[in-house]
Amino acid sequence: MPEIKRYDDKKMNLLVRVSQMYYEDNLSQEEVAKELRCSRPYISSLLTEAKEIGIVQVRVVPPQNYESEMEQELRVLAGLDKVIIAPDKTNISRQINVGRRAVAYLESVVKNGDIIGFSWGNTIFSVTSLLNKTRDFVDATVVQLCGGVSDLQNNIYSSEIAKNFSKAWGAKAFAPVCPALVDSRQLKEMFLSETNVSKVMELAYDANVALITMGSYGQQNALCRAGYLSEDEMFRLIEKGAVGDICAHIIDGEGNICDRELDERTVSVPLEKIKEKKRRIGVAVGQSKVECICAAIRGKIINVLITDEETALLVLERMK
Repeated sequence: MPEIKRYDDKKMNLLVRVSQMYYEDNLSQEEVAKELRCSRPYISSLLTEAKEIGIVQVRVVPPQNYESEMEQELRVLAGLDKVIIAPDKTNISRQINVGRRAVAYLESVVKNGDIIGFSWGNTIFSVTSLLNKTRDFVDATVVQLCGGVSDLQNNIYSSEIAKNFSKAWGAKAFAPVCPALVDSRQLKEMFLSETNVSKVMELAYDANVALITMGSYGQQNALCRAGYLSEDEMFRLIEKGAVGDICAHIIDGEGNICDRELDERTVSVPLEKIKEKKRRIGVAVGQSKVECICAAIRGKIINVLITDEETALLVLERMK
């Protein structure tokens, strides 16, 4: 954005006057040009310049229940309560584009006193990095739905997400200090019996809002990047039908647990408990996430989907 201070007073006054005549007085560009005794193309150029430096700021505010044709089609086909599709843009990353929509929706539905459960990973970290600084949710609680301590060289943002919520909203934030996947069911029970972990997981069970992502499967999956699953384990699960994970639960194409023995060693709010939460917001973008998004829909794990146009089109193709 150009710096306003480089304009002299005469030019600045002209930019403001033209903008007021066109946007506030509702004169046409022809009428503004006649009034100021200049050409219409020059007025058009001035209006464009006024937008570029922030004199004119345009904000589109759709009606509360507005939905595009694609959003309606996917919502009805998938049986979801809400679908939000960010129009594809070339000037910002896909995660930021979708993240902004997710923030707007989250901040429109959360109320003080709510408990918001969240999963970890790049997508949710991106969303929470975009949260607006507001004191509207100081009485809300945010809590991680699954364990997350892992190899710090392959960051899954297991603690930063809670911090983002706390910094932006002033909300009380909690995350269980334990791994997402352990070696045995007995070890899992030991972690869950620890007082601090137990208190955090109780909050996670009580969450009425879930903000989660649908993980891709393969080497880019967060559980793989975090070192929880070896390459051999990954391929074994793929052979069993795994398409991704939700809150560290590996699921198949129908949204069911792919491997019960593995899931019994997973430190997370059970998938069936996640399905009971009133608002289950799934945020995901990219071709690698499509199969897991469809599985989350089929399994009724989410009832709100936030994504972009390219991903939504692929989901529609799979779901038809």
